[in-house]
Amino acid sequence: MAKFDDQVMDAWEEWEALTGAEANDPSDFIIWAMANKKLAPQIQDIRKMLRKQVTTVLRQAVRRDPAGFAYRAKQSVLIKDDSGEHRRWFDTDRSGTATLRQKATRQRRDGIASDVYRAVCDVEHMNKVFTQDPQLSFLTDFAEDVAEKRAAELMEDAGVKERKKAA
Repeated sequence: MAKFDDQVMDAWEEWEALTGAEANDPSDFIIWAMANKKLAPQIQDIRKMLRKQVTTVLRQAVRRDPAGFAYRAKQSVLIKDDSGEHRRWFDTDRSGTATLRQKATRQRRDGIASDVYRAVCDVEHMNKVFTQDPQLSFLTDFAEDVAEKRAAELMEDAGVKERKKAA
């Protein structure tokens, strides 16, 4: 896998240099890379491909709480045992255990913290590289964002209910 990743990154770097664009579209890159024999699809195990598609569907499944906000219908948890690591899924309303729910929540928070840390590092680096540009900031307190998203979701839900009533 690392070899393929390296090939993609090398080809992307070449593509960026050729286009000279401020930003590039991966679809355009793929057309160029395939035409120039820089990229070909990897042979894949059909089961792994289907597993990825299934887990995408599970990750996107949502339900509505009676209060009106949406939540994930299926939860994922990484289990480690003597045979290795295994990702398991459970229904938010009907299965899982207190331990699995707690572990899934902790793992989700750890993932978000990693993403936030990476974003803060990215912003710090861009500010160092582009000192003449307006300096970027990345607020790490998401309480207002959560409140705004909740309000927007509840307003959207109320609008859907009104349209259903009118129909």
